[in-house]
Amino acid sequence: MSEKEIVDKDDLFLALQEKLEIVLKELDDSLCVVESKKNANAQLERAQRTVKGVLAESVRIQRLYFVVRSVIMSLLSALIYFLVVWYLGMIDAVQAAFLGVFVFVVSLITSRLFDKQIVRISRGIINLIRKHERLKTFILKRL
Repeated sequence: MSEKEIVDKDDLFLALQEKLEIVLKELDDSLCVVESKKNANAQLERAQRTVKGVLAESVRIQRLYFVVRSVIMSLLSALIYFLVVWYLGMIDAVQAAFLGVFVFVVSLITSRLFDKQIVRISRGIINLIRKHERLKTFILKRL
């Protein structure tokens, strides 16, 4: 599946595209009154391509941000889980279930308390990922 197909099937992108088409239709109607039809159509097509490109890139960045933030929360949860099991030595199934709920709640609370720091780290990771097109495409397609 190509990157274009991924974006074209995205609900957010489709909703924004419908709104964009309405706005561009209104723009087309107003431009037709002011300028010649041929020039207006060329400007309309150029504006439409530009806005669609911006929306597609925004959707891709939001997905990358979600994946990166999820990985950070997962690593935090795994670290807490590891430390508790290491401290206790061994746990049974009931303790594991309670520990799992506890670790999930702690990771949510921690991610909210350190939101600014996590956003800063996520931006740095996303900037690194954006430089590597193959990695970015793999993450968007597979994760």
